[in-house]
Amino acid sequence: MRTVITLPRLTLALAVAFAALALAPAAGASTSATMTLDQSAGHSAGSTVNLGLDLKFTNSGTDSPQHLTLNLPPGLLANASVDGGACLRTANVSGTACRVGTGTVTATADPVGLLNVPVPVSVPVSFYLVPPPSPGDLAGLAVEGLGEQIGSTAGIRVRPSGDPHGVGVTLALVLPDQLPLTLPLVGHVNAAQISLTEINSTFDGLRYPGTCPATPAALTATVDSYQDPALHTLTAPLAVTGCSGLPYSPAFRVSATRDSGDRQVSLTTTITQAASEAPSRSVSLAFPGATLAPNLASIQALCVNLASGTCHAVGSATAVSPLYPKALTGQAYLTGSASGLALTLVFPSPFPLTLTGSVDLVANSATFTGLPDIPLTSLAVTLVGGAHGLFLSTCQAPSGTATATLTDQNGDRTARVPGRFTVAGCPGASGGGGPAGGGLPSAVGGRGNGSTSRGVTVAGARFSRGRFTGLRSGHPALSFRISAPRLSALTIALPRGLRLLHRRTRAHVALGGGRVASLTIMRGRLVIDLRRAVAGVTVRIGRGLLAETAGLRRRAQARRLTRLPVAVAVRYAGGRHSTLHVQITDLR
Repeated sequence: MRTVITLPRLTLALAVAFAALALAPAAGASTSATMTLDQSAGHSAGSTVNLGLDLKFTNSGTDSPQHLTLNLPPGLLANASVDGGACLRTANVSGTACRVGTGTVTATADPVGLLNVPVPVSVPVSFYLVPPPSPGDLAGLAVEGLGEQIGSTAGIRVRPSGDPHGVGVTLALVLPDQLPLTLPLVGHVNAAQISLTEINSTFDGLRYPGTCPATPAALTATVDSYQDPALHTLTAPLAVTGCSGLPYSPAFRVSATRDSGDRQVSLTTTITQAASEAPSRSVSLAFPGATLAPNLASIQALCVNLASGTCHAVGSATAVSPLYPKALTGQAYLTGSASGLALTLVFPSPFPLTLTGSVDLVANSATFTGLPDIPLTSLAVTLVGGAHGLFLSTCQAPSGTATATLTDQNGDRTARVPGRFTVAGCPGASGGGGPAGGGLPSAVGGRGNGSTSRGVTVAGARFSRGRFTGLRSGHPALSFRISAPRLSALTIALPRGLRLLHRRTRAHVALGGGRVASLTIMRGRLVIDLRRAVAGVTVRIGRGLLAETAGLRRRAQARRLTRLPVAVAVRYAGGRHSTLHVQITDLR
């Protein structure tokens, strides 16, 4: 990642006699530098604020800084989803849509070196997020000043797992030591020697880390000069406060399907969080041995050397971050040795991450530690079945509860989240799973627990105010109220003749009495995870998310519908589940 920042051509009203004078030879020998941060805009953990960076250079003779490398500490991240990701597709160095910062570059220039007449130059600049200039770059950074782009586009890169500076962003620049000189009536004459003395910048909307160490993490920089190749290291501490105030309530769900021709199982685990929550530092997933057992034959898929390029993946991983416009997809490998197995997730650039979880065959678990400080709204890992599938099921206990134990980035909070699931493909099992209790079919029927004309109560959860509208017009909507102690999630299954559309889910679901952490459609069911446990919520699934069959609409128009069944699985904060099967009689 390299860029050359050149100052725009400077028109100087100098005497024509000076035009032919040559520059004096370089006589300097060194450059020293200082770096300070301006955090006056705020320093709360996980917040999005502006950060000031002031670099000052003291040069001897005509020397000037040359190579400047900035290493942002882990967790201090730019938002690459600016303007919905459009800035990464088309370069836009005008206006404010893709502008991510502003600053001033200051230098002294000697356009006529023989007379040793330094001229101060101060240029206001703006920084723009643009498409990545090279493969592997996260994004590009363009510098604009006085109406034109200055120099080439810089690449912004994410440091890989194992980097000494930690997973974070690095930016390297090559700074100029000459200024093109244009004189009136004469045109280009020569290049003036310059010495950069200051780069004062403010970068907008940086996401702050989720860790508050006793000794603050530091932004570091290295710099050398044109006449002195020795690197000088600069550091400036980054203050971060309020880590314990970040919300942290991850949700966890599991789905499993047994192969039709053998006992191996394909397994998907999904961890979801709100964008404002603290990321996780460690994740441990434990599975019930009676429902899922290790497939010892999968040792044949052991990858001894990931770098060889000959390893076979045993699954895949998909991560979604609010700071990047596209989902990140990686591969899962069985690594380690027969005496110590591991599950390794490998993501390619622009997030070159390698996440390794130790496998405990006795506990039937995998534990990932040292996860990077990158906010994720979803992390899904799918392990394939087949001969090398890592799990198998005898179907003697087709249902069970997995457990995710997660610790936040700051290390001061741990969440233990159950995930009830049923292995699809086992005799008599309806399959699937989810955060509110597995086993709900994609369509429901029968008379259920009761009619909603008087409400339905099951295991402390009460369903009331159930109503379908718009059935006769072809624009169905559903609303109802769920009251339950410490309600944390719902899974809603619809009757035959109604289905959920996979588009703009959040725009068509209204929730009263609680705040949504995530909305997903899984196996034809709507899964609602709440940010925190509440005593009850009112749910409205509006027009635009529900679709009905022509047959159901005709029955509604002919007034032949008297009731429609709905199933709602409820998950409580302590992990307990209950399911309500109700008949809604209020049809409009």
